[in-house]
Amino acid sequence: MKALLLAIFFTAFSYLCFAQQTYAPAASLPAKNLAIFGRGLYPGDDSTYRLLKHSGFNTLLLSSFYIHADGDLYSGDSHQPIIHNGKWVGDSSYVRRVNDLKKRSSISRIEILLEGRWFGQPPNTYDFIRDWYDSTKTVPGIITGIDERSTLFNICKILKEVLGADAFCIDDESVYDSPSIIAMGKIAAKLNMHMTLCPFTKYDYWDNILKSSDANVVDALYLQCYDGGANNDIKDWVNALKCKQPIYPIFMTRGSFNTCSVYKGSKSVAEIKGQLKGFKRDYPEMNGAAIWQMQDLKNFVKMGCAVKDPTSGSAKSVAEFLSELKKTLKRGI
Repeated sequence: MKALLLAIFFTAFSYLCFAQQTYAPAASLPAKNLAIFGRGLYPGDDSTYRLLKHSGFNTLLLSSFYIHADGDLYSGDSHQPIIHNGKWVGDSSYVRRVNDLKKRSSISRIEILLEGRWFGQPPNTYDFIRDWYDSTKTVPGIITGIDERSTLFNICKILKEVLGADAFCIDDESVYDSPSIIAMGKIAAKLNMHMTLCPFTKYDYWDNILKSSDANVVDALYLQCYDGGANNDIKDWVNALKCKQPIYPIFMTRGSFNTCSVYKGSKSVAEIKGQLKGFKRDYPEMNGAAIWQMQDLKNFVKMGCAVKDPTSGSAKSVAEFLSELKKTLKRGI
C-alpha cells in the first residue's frame, strides 16, 4: 500500500511540474531595430559570427528553415535535418556559435525564419503547419494540435531551448492559411516567445493574423521591399493594416542572385539610403529596418562588385559592407 501511495504521489508531482513548466522570457524588440537575415550561417564559421557580433546590428534572423512531411526541420543551407524524430541532431558548432551571439555583442535578439515553398516547389513548412495544427485531424507519424505533446510545439520548443531563439518569423508566400498561423502565435505565447511576420503581398491575410493575435506576442512585421515586393511602399501597408506593431522594411543588397547589377529590386547602399528617406517621410514612426541577407554581402565582396560595377557600391570587405549598411539604416530611422 505504501509503495502504491508513493507511486501515485510521484506521478501526480511529475504531472504538476510538467503542467506548470515555464520558459525563459524572450528578448523584446530594440528601440531602434537594425536587423539582418542570416542565410549562409549554418553551420557557419567563427569569423562571420564575430563580424555579426560587432556589426552594430541588433537583431539576427537565422534563415532559412523548412518543415518536412515527417516532422523534421531542415536547414536550407545544408539541406540536412537539424531536428529529426523530435530531437536536435544539428551541427554542434552551430549551436555554440549561436549561443555565443549575445555575449559582448550588439546582437540582442535572435529570430528563426521559417520559410515556405515558392511557386512550383513541393509542399513544405506552411502546408504542414496548416495540416497539423488541428488536433482533430490524424496524420501518420505526426502528433497534431498545438499542445505541449504536438509536433509543431516540439519544433518551436527545441529552437528556443537549443538555440535560445526569441522569436520565429513567418515567411509564408504560398499557403496563406491564417487560422494555422494564428495557432502558431499561441505556441509562441506558451513558450514565452514572440512571432514576427514577413509579408510581401496580401494585406487581408496578414491583417487577419494581426487582428486575431496578441500584440505582445506578434510584435513586428518585416516588409519585403525586393523581388515580389520590389514595388512595395511602406505607407500602403501602414494604411492598410493600421497595426500597433512596427513595420520594418527589408532591403536586398547588390550581390544577390550572384550579380553586381540591379536584379529583382536589389539596391546599392546609396539606393537604400534614398528609399529609406522616402519611407521615413511617409511613416515617421518607422524605428527599424532590415537587410536581406548575409550571404549576399559575402557574394558582393567575393565577386569584386566594387571594382566590377562601381555603381553597385564601394565595399571591399564584408566588415566594411556591414558598417556602411548599419550607418545608412541607423541614420534613416
